Amino acid sequence: MNVKEITKLIDLWRDIIDISEKTSKEKADKMVGGLMGRLKRTKGSPVVFDVDTFQAHKEIRKKLCRVMPEYAVMISAEPEIMDGYRWTRKDFIELYHEHFRMVVEKLKRHSR
Repeated sequence: MNVKEITKLIDLWRDIIDISEKTSKEKADKMVGGLMGRLKRTKGSPVVFDVDTFQAHKEIRKKLCRVMPEYAVMISAEPEIMDGYRWTRKDFIELYHEHFRMVVEKLKRHSR
């Protein structure tokens, strides 16, 4: 895969992250307590608010791990925000997606 194709894949991931954050906030806002409601689960894997974008996000990460194996650990890393604190849904969603935005920016710098 050439640099142009890798860049397209990274850009697609960035788009999916943005869509996922927006969709997750919309779905969380409809829950009891809305975006300011607190997450009940404070341990384990991150809470998923939108399954469709989450699946797309996972697929992109798999592809990037294959084409950029030297960054596979960074690409596949999950944010450590399920740390015992009962985050508001809004803060949790923003922190979760910001983690992956940082990874995308780092990959962009290294793929040039």
